[in-house]
Amino acid sequence: MTQAKQTVIFFDLDGTLMVNPFDRAVWPVVLGEIAAKSGLDEGEIFKLLVAESAARQRDESSSPVLSMDWDDITQTIAARLGISLEAHVESLVRENVAISSILDNGADVLRELNARHRALVVATKGLAKYQIPVLAALGLMPLFAAALTPDTHHALKKHRAFFGDWPDRTRLQIMVGDMYDDDVQYPAGHGFKTVWKRPNLDSRLAAKDPFARALLYPYADNQAVQADAIIQSLQELPAVVRRLEQAVLGFSD
Repeated sequence: MTQAKQTVIFFDLDGTLMVNPFDRAVWPVVLGEIAAKSGLDEGEIFKLLVAESAARQRDESSSPVLSMDWDDITQTIAARLGISLEAHVESLVRENVAISSILDNGADVLRELNARHRALVVATKGLAKYQIPVLAALGLMPLFAAALTPDTHHALKKHRAFFGDWPDRTRLQIMVGDMYDDDVQYPAGHGFKTVWKRPNLDSRLAAKDPFARALLYPYADNQAVQADAIIQSLQELPAVVRRLEQAVLGFSD
C-alpha cells in the first residue's frame, strides 16, 4: 500500500455481497449427473458433499485448499459411489458468471466506504478459481485492495494466518459477513470488530439500530460471542463503520 491505512474492512462474498452461480447453475448439473449415475437422491448427495467439506475443514492436517475445492470434493464423492463424474465445477462457474448478482447495491456501498484511510479487502472461504471470475464479471474487483482466499494464504478463514499482515498494518479491523462462525466467532477471536448481516430480523429487532440489535439478538446456546453490530442490509454498513472508527480511532470520514 502506498497510503497508510487506519481501517481494513474484510468482506465475505456469498450471501453478503453477491449471489454466485452455484445454486442455479452448478449444483443442478453436478447433483443431477451423480444422481442419474448412482440412483441416489440429489438432496442426499448434497449432504455427502457438505459433510466431506466439513470433515476436511475440521481436520487440521488436511489441506485448506482441498477443504474448499468443490472439484476435488465432487470427484471424491463420485468415486466413493463407484461412478465417474464428467461435470467440472470451475468450468460451470465460468460458463455461468452472467447469472451472478450483487446484493444491496453493494457496489455503491463499497464506493461510499472508499476513503484514503480505509482498505476494502475480500475475505472469502471460497477458492479464487470460483470467486474471482464472479467478482470480475460483476465489476467488483477494482473496488478492493486485495482478495483473500484459502489458496492465497494456505489457511482457512477461521485461522489468523488467512488474513496475512493486514491486521498488523491497521489499527481497526472489521469483518462483515452473514455466517456466524466465520464472520463473527472466529474474527472476534482475532481481535476484529464484527458486523453480522442478518436480512430477516423480526420487527422488534429491525426497529433498533445495528449496535442495539447485536446486544438484543437471541443468540443460540453455542453462540457465546456477540457481534459488534447486526445489519439487515449493506446499506446500513457505512454508518456502522463510521461509528466504529469514532470509537476506536477517534475520527470518522
